[in-house]
Amino acid sequence: MKKATLEIKNFFKIIFLIVIPFILASCGYRAATHSSVIDSIKTVYVETPKNSTSNPDIALYLKKSIINELIAHNIKVVDQKLHAQGYLETDITSYSVDPSLFNSEGLPIVYRCMITISLTLKDRDGKALILNKLLTSFADFKANNREIALQIAKNSVQQKVLDQLAVLVREDLFINF
Repeated sequence: MKKATLEIKNFFKIIFLIVIPFILASCGYRAATHSSVIDSIKTVYVETPKNSTSNPDIALYLKKSIINELIAHNIKVVDQKLHAQGYLETDITSYSVDPSLFNSEGLPIVYRCMITISLTLKDRDGKALILNKLLTSFADFKANNREIALQIAKNSVQQKVLDQLAVLVREDLFINF
C-alpha cells in the first residue's frame, strides 16, 4: 500500500514538474532573462533609423527611445559601430493619424496614431539575424478634428507610440527570436 502511495506521489511530482513550466512558458514566462540570438551579441549599435514617412523628426525620437529602452534593461549600447557585436537597423515605414471612432452623427471623436517600423539586426560580419521584421504600435486619443489630432499626436502621443515600439524592439531581440 505504501509503495502504491509513493508511486502516486512521484507521478504527481513528475506531472507538476512538466505541466507548470509548460503553462508558464505558454504565458510568456522564461527562466532566463536574456535568450535568443543576443546570447552571442553583448554590445549593440543603434543606427539612426531610416524614415520613409513625411514626419521629419520622428527618426531621432525613435533612436532615442530604443537606446533608452535597451539601457534601462542593462543592454550595452555603444556609440561607435566598430565596437559593436551587433547593429540594429530600423526603417519607419508608416506613420498615420486617422479617425478610429465616430459619434452618432458620423464625426470622428477618437483618433489613432499608428507607427510601423521594419527591424533588422545584423552581426559584426553583416549577416542578418533578424531581417525586415515589421513591428507596429498605436495609441488612441480624443480630438475634435483632424488638425487638432495631428497636433496632439505630434506633441505627445507619437512619443508614447515610439516608446511602445522600443519595447517591442527589445522584446524581439531578447525574447521572441
